Amino acid sequence: MLDILKSVDIMYIIIGLAGFSLFEFLLVIILFVKTGKMKKRYKTFLSGNDGKSLEKSIFEKFEQLEDVTEEQKAIHAEMMRIEGEYAKSFSKMKIYKYNAFRDMGGETSFVIALLDKNNNGTLLNGMNSQQATYVYAKEIVNGKSKAALSKEELIALEDCMNQ
Repeated sequence: MLDILKSVDIMYIIIGLAGFSLFEFLLVIILFVKTGKMKKRYKTFLSGNDGKSLEKSIFEKFEQLEDVTEEQKAIHAEMMRIEGEYAKSFSKMKIYKYNAFRDMGGETSFVIALLDKNNNGTLLNGMNSQQATYVYAKEIVNGKSKAALSKEELIALEDCMNQ
């Protein structure tokens, strides 16, 4: 054992211990700084008369939370109302153009399908000839019509329902 101590220079041991002590000293300084900051925040948090201001602050936050909750409920109710209105409005639309009469050039006749999200709505069929334009409306309930539909009307209805 004495041989090992003789071979290791005592100066290296002293330098190592001094470095370790310096490191520990720096850690202690850092801890003092952090503790000081925490004490300052703690004093700020508990400032007031016997915690009365803290209690008042907590009650104010709870009142604000209740106000936010009530406002959220009102917003939710309004969203439900708007969603109900939206369900009744036309949200799906399709136009199908076709040639109803051979004597007309191009696809000047049309079918317009207007449906809500439940596939309720109307079909408007405008047939254009050289003498006049004829427009027919057919009610659609749950994707079906009580009146017979032409192939063009069926195409427009199917395309509109599949949107």
